[in-house]
This record gives sequence, structure tokens and C-alpha cells, in this order.
Amino acid sequence: MISKSCCSQPVLPPAIKRKKVAIFLCAIAFALAFAPHSAANDSAPQWMHAVANAPLPAHDEKTNAVLLYSETDVNVVSADRVNVLVREAYKILRPEGRDYGIVFVPFNSNKKVTNLHGWCIPAQGRDYDVNEKDGAEISLPKIEGSDLINDVKAKVIRIPAPDPGNVIGYEYEMQEHPLALQQLWEFQEEAPVREAHYSLQLPPGWEFKSSWLNYPEMKPTQSGANQWQWVVSDVKGVRKEEDMPPLSGLEGQMIVSFYPQGGTVASSFGTWQQMGLWYTNLTQGRRDASDEIKQKVAALTAQSPAQLDKMKAIAMFIQNDIRYVAIELGIGGYQPHLAEEVFTHRYGDCKDKATLMSAMLSAIGVDSYYVVINSERGSVTANTPPHQAFDHVILAIKLPDKLQDSSLMATEVLPKLGNILFFDPTNEITPFGQIGGYLQDNFGLLVAPDGGELVELPRQPATTNGIVRTARFTLDPTGRLEGSVEETRLGDRAWAERETFRSITNNADRIKPARWFLVQFPHHQSSVD
Repeated sequence: MISKSCCSQPVLPPAIKRKKVAIFLCAIAFALAFAPHSAANDSAPQWMHAVANAPLPAHDEKTNAVLLYSETDVNVVSADRVNVLVREAYKILRPEGRDYGIVFVPFNSNKKVTNLHGWCIPAQGRDYDVNEKDGAEISLPKIEGSDLINDVKAKVIRIPAPDPGNVIGYEYEMQEHPLALQQLWEFQEEAPVREAHYSLQLPPGWEFKSSWLNYPEMKPTQSGANQWQWVVSDVKGVRKEEDMPPLSGLEGQMIVSFYPQGGTVASSFGTWQQMGLWYTNLTQGRRDASDEIKQKVAALTAQSPAQLDKMKAIAMFIQNDIRYVAIELGIGGYQPHLAEEVFTHRYGDCKDKATLMSAMLSAIGVDSYYVVINSERGSVTANTPPHQAFDHVILAIKLPDKLQDSSLMATEVLPKLGNILFFDPTNEITPFGQIGGYLQDNFGLLVAPDGGELVELPRQPATTNGIVRTARFTLDPTGRLEGSVEETRLGDRAWAERETFRSITNNADRIKPARWFLVQFPHHQSSVD
């Protein structure tokens, strides 16, 4: 996470290979340094040998590795249990591809890894074998602005000899107790893909709905009783570039939702409206304002007769007095804590801060709604199928009908709800009435009483974000140039500068940005006192 304005992801991540989690490099290297080392012994399985010499998918000379074969088998046993088997085999093409030999499989209290195994088929010599006993189990390292306490751990193995020309592969099995009856198949990645398979086994009478994202829809074939299979082949790799859109908005994916016999249950959804009801069920009663909360609201707003001033006072309290601390155990990755608990302890994550602010607004007669959103703009678009694609929670505040104020820029008139102001209580610096650039022109799921609706957040005027510099100089007869430069920052530019100066405690450091600015003018000498 870049800053505390971007909360931790409510939806726990799927298994991730080492190449996608560079942030964990040091922790993994440390853990594996003390793990036992494998040796050349057991042969790699037949499914790996079957593809070891297969033709490679189209690639260029900069490709580090190609995915020869991928298989994801999902067996839905019941609404409370899903078994998943994953197999993947890569051919390493360049030395930079050795990172594919580190396999990182997250798990938590709802997901249990029951088997993890890896192999290497070298270009010459015997196969190498490694299993989870040869690896390590780690907790996620602390990342600034992320969870203080999180029950997500990971099993990690390092496959021997992931050298150019060799084929490495692995498989793992998981037992899941799903909080939502939905699976995401991410079949496209940085490495070109030769062949990827996905199979789904449902109980008798169950149904499914599949949606495709960033890739043409592929129809499934039925391979058994209520068993279905999808296959994609020759999928191009997504080459990373500087300032590119988020990978989740570019990579080909399939979203599959499951429906038990007799209709949907609270944990299944195939529309944004149903997903909103699912989240409403999780948050039921969480925003009730206790007597202590009502008393605090009365004290905060006692000197503010106008409704807008009352809202600003509440917003400032949430921004400044409720620390960002994430404690996400089990369902806590999805479900906010009670407003009363957040108020008592004076800390919480994004959904906790939104919950408390909503409770406090209700005490002055102002309605508000959760907006579940992705802090990486471009991850969700107007055409995105309903799925758990979000990592942040903010508020949509229902403004009084006659309230008009130029400071309220982040507003949108919605047909069902009227004039809505979007606000991020986690962002401690952006003023009430505005939203950061990461939210503007972004799509979020607004959770209303009758379900969810995907809405586009407003874009603020360009004049509200940028840097304005005004310079006044005089040139004397000797050629000496003197003057002053005044700089005004607005929007995200101002937000970034405020964040920098918040941690500065001495004048020597405060002057550094000004010195940096002056050295950009190499044709004259300047000094700052």
C-alpha cells in the first residue's frame, strides 16, 4: 500500500507466485535459508513430463519464462466447503526467470493448504523434488500503512535449479470455507501461456454463472455430471511498463459464481445488486450509534449551527482522532468492527472509520452509505462483472436537498438517492468535500438498503489539482538577479506535500524542499537562509 488512504484488501488474495510479491523477498529468503534442502530423488509427475518438451507459446527475447501448463480444479462440496487443486509448469528462459522457482501460497483461518509439492525437470540429469516440509511457513511482513494484525500466513517452497532451459512446476491443494460462493480464475499473467485449464464440479442441482473480463468469452464443455471445463491457449503475456494501468484491469480473468439448489443464499451473488445485499448482511447493525457516540457528536457540533459545519466537525474528528490500525482476523478482512468498539478504542481500518463516521452522521440526521472501491483506478470499470475486486471502503453521504456550497466538489446526483457527497474518512489530509485523485473517475460499489449499484465517482475540476508558481524578480545594473517565488499546491499535490511535512520536526528538514526547487535552476546561484 502506498499510503493509509489505501486500506488493506477486504478480500483475501488467491495463491500468488513469487514473481508477483516482490515485497516479500527478504522474508522469504530469510525463511528458506533455514529450511532443509531437497535433492534429486523422486521423478516429476506425468502431467509435467507431458508438457516439458511442448512447443513454446509466442514470446520475444525479453521473456523470462513461459507458462507451459496450468490447471485449476474447483470442487464445490457444499456452501461451506470448496476444495481447490492448482498445478502449474513453467519453462525458464532467462536468468531473471529464476524467481518463478519460489512458490508462495497464502492461507488463513478460512483456507487451509493440505498439500504443496514442487519439481524441477532439468535439461540434463535427474529430476528434483521438494515439498512443504522442505519449505517454510511465514507470516506476512509488516508493510507501512497495512494491517497491524492479520491471520494471513503463507507456505513457501523454493524449487531447486530454476535455471534457463529447465522446467519447474508445482501443485497444491486447499480446503476453503468460503465467505462468498465465487471463484476468480486469473489465467493471464506476465508470462505467455501455452495452455490453461479450469474445471468446476458442483453438487447436484447447483448452477453457476461465468463472466469474462479482458478476454473473449470461452464456452465450457461438460465433462461429467454437473462438471464443466474451460480451456484457453496461446495467451499473450502482459508486459509491465512504467505508469501502466493496474494488472487487474488488463489481465484476462473469469469470474464464476455458484448458486445452490433452490435459489441463492446470502453468500452467493451474480449481480452488483446481490453483492450489495451480501455486504449489507455483513454490516448489519455495525453502524448503530451508542449513547457515548451521540454524546460525542453533541459536543463536537455544539458550536456549529449549520448542518455542513456539523458534518465537517465529525469528519475532522474521524480523520484526526481515529488512528488507522487494521486488525483483520478471519471475517475481519471483510466485516467492519462495531462503531462502538471503534469509538472506544479510537482506531480502525478503512471500513471501521467509515462505519464510525456513518454512525456519527446518523446522530445528526444525515444518511450515508458504504462505497466499496479499488484504490487503483482502472481495476474496475463500467463493464467489470460483479466480483470481489475491491480493497478499500469510503462513504457516500446524502446531502440535504437545499445544501449548496462551493467546497463540496466530490458530489454526484444519483437517481435513487439524490445529491451524494463522496468522502474518504481514512484520508487524513484531503479536506471534507473533496476526494483524492485515486478515487476520481473511479468505479465503486455503493451499498444502499435495496442492494448494490456500481457508480462512477466524480472528477473534480483540473483547477483543483496542480502547482501554481508565481515569481517576481529584479535585475540590477550589475547583472545581479534577485526575487522571490511563491508556490501554491492544490489537490493531490497539496496532499502529498502535507504528508511530507507532517513527519518533519526541525527547520533544517523543512527547508530541504525549497533547496531542491532552487537547484533546478542551474544558470544562477541561489541561497536559502
